Amino acid sequence: MDNNRKFTKLDRNLDVSEEELKTLQELERNDDGFKDEENTKYKKAGSPIAPLGGGDALYFDYTDEYPAFEDVIAIQFQPAGKIYWYFYPEQKNPGNELKQGDIIVAYSERGMELATVLNKSMDDYKHQNKINFIKNGFVRKAEPADFEREKQLEIKAQSAKEVILRVNKELGIKMKIIKVKYTLDDTKAIFYFSANGRVDFRELIKRLAYELKRRIEMRQIGVRDTTKIMGGLGPCGQTLCCRKHMHNFIPVSIKMAKDQNFSLNPNKISGICGRLFCCLGYENATYEKLRKDYPQEETAILDRSSNRKGYVKKVNAIGQNITVFFPENAEKKEKAEEKTFPKSALEFNNGWFINLPQSDSTDHDLDNITPIVAKEKELLRESVNPDENSEKPEKPQFQNSRKPAPKDSSNPNNPNNKRNPNWHGNRKNFKKFPPRKENKENQDINKE
Repeated sequence: MDNNRKFTKLDRNLDVSEEELKTLQELERNDDGFKDEENTKYKKAGSPIAPLGGGDALYFDYTDEYPAFEDVIAIQFQPAGKIYWYFYPEQKNPGNELKQGDIIVAYSERGMELATVLNKSMDDYKHQNKINFIKNGFVRKAEPADFEREKQLEIKAQSAKEVILRVNKELGIKMKIIKVKYTLDDTKAIFYFSANGRVDFRELIKRLAYELKRRIEMRQIGVRDTTKIMGGLGPCGQTLCCRKHMHNFIPVSIKMAKDQNFSLNPNKISGICGRLFCCLGYENATYEKLRKDYPQEETAILDRSSNRKGYVKKVNAIGQNITVFFPENAEKKEKAEEKTFPKSALEFNNGWFINLPQSDSTDHDLDNITPIVAKEKELLRESVNPDENSEKPEKPQFQNSRKPAPKDSSNPNNPNNKRNPNWHGNRKNFKKFPPRKENKENQDINKE
């Protein structure tokens, strides 16, 4: 590598300070799905969904046949929650039909709950393993009594939240209670909380079980799950994507923000959950496809027109151009500068080259100012020294702002309303000036 190279690397370690780098690494951490939705240790072929309170619901075993698309339904237990596939072949019978938006009662990993029927996707169906399907989990369609019971349980959950806050204060446990939920059969109370590190809540569960008289389940969730449960508005002004339509979290990295030419300022690329924007992953596939025809940052590139070696500093796939940094040479005949070249100038032949005259490149050096062309000079000269024969525009005649002189009071019957000849344009000095003397010629004419 050239020792005289002064190009600043685009690597993360040198693009930002150490504090910002630590913050970006923290933002890049991704939670493993919805921790409040499913406990992976219970997910085994042929095993029940939940050992306690799961009813007869089981995961499909390897001996079971792969269910047909017409025999399964897709449901979710919370807004934009994880999609579950339930085996329910009875929906083909008259009176048992299910459509999108119907509310049903089904067994989940937590117990009996209300669920919403979704529109099935064939592509999503094909990507499911056999163990992802659940049988004997459908109970019935939701009835008015189920909705009324759900409202009563929400009131109970609010009172249970006050209880756990009081007990936490007595025991000195530091945790943030996000949500309290009762199962529809009112046999279990689930507490969702967030805390820094692990929490010893064995004594807390004993106190809660004694006061609430039902089974207690504590679930520690991450910041992304917390934001999904609580909801809110994003910087774009819309409802959060994880709350509105995202059924699964998208892994997001700093490289995505860098490829899309976003600033690596943590405050500008992080959401209210404290992680990178999920929307960075929406267009990542498009950017990866467009950047295949471009060199990567830090790649050496040679400009054949000037025979200078540079390094790619920035790739703008949408604008279809790249920015190249040319370091100062050893003889110091050429200064360090940055230039932007279009995509059409790129060539790859056992290395990257630029086949474009130097004049066609966009120079970012402030000292290189484009001179005025000859035609512009001629037009400028004509505007400064116009021809004598050219017609001059008439000057606009502005009305005199001076006040008119008072009329001659000595001759009020004058039809021409001549002004007083003693008027000198200033009303205050009107009496100070003597009357004007007429010329001798005028006096002779008057005598005759």
